[in-house]
Amino acid sequence: MTDDYLVARRYDWNDVSPVVGVVEALSDADDSDPDAIPALAETVDPESLNDLCASAPTQDPVTVSFVHAGYDVIVRSDGFIGVGTA
Repeated sequence: MTDDYLVARRYDWNDVSPVVGVVEALSDADDSDPDAIPALAETVDPESLNDLCASAPTQDPVTVSFVHAGYDVIVRSDGFIGVGTA
């Protein structure tokens, strides 16, 4: 994974769940409708991703990285999501 993101966003996990944020970022990177993105559960457990980001500290954020739908995805507990080419 690189720091060259096609899409980089910050979210407040109290307003938007990490799973929704990832799907939004992937659809922007792919220039497609969010419904066209393959189910995130094919790659990562959505409930666990939401729980991890909600419970981890923001001062020393936890980072989860994975490849989904041909894109590198980084999700941090401080609200950052980055999507780049795999």
